[in-house]
Amino acid sequence: MESKQEKPPSGYGKPPWVFKGSAMYQLHLVKAKTARAFIPKEFKLVEAFGYTLGGFFLASYDDSPVGIFDELVLIAGIVWNPPTSCA
Repeated sequence: MESKQEKPPSGYGKPPWVFKGSAMYQLHLVKAKTARAFIPKEFKLVEAFGYTLGGFFLASYDDSPVGIFDELVLIAGIVWNPPTSCA
C-alpha cells in the first residue's frame, strides 16, 4: 500500500524550504530613544553610546514554496531577551 504524504497541521509544507532570488540589506545606527518606541517593553535594547543597530532587509524571490513574492523587513534595533541569545 502506498503511503499518502499529508501537509503538517500548521499548513506549511515539509522543510527544507528553499527560496531563490535576490536580496539586499542596509544597516544604520539608530538613536536608542527612537528605536525604543517600536520595541516591546519586555525586551532589552542593545545599545552603545545612545545608539543601536537598525535597518532593513529587502528580498525578491523568483522561486519559493509559495511562488514569487517580495519581502521587506524593517529592523528597529537589536534586542536581547535574557537568558536567550541576542537577536
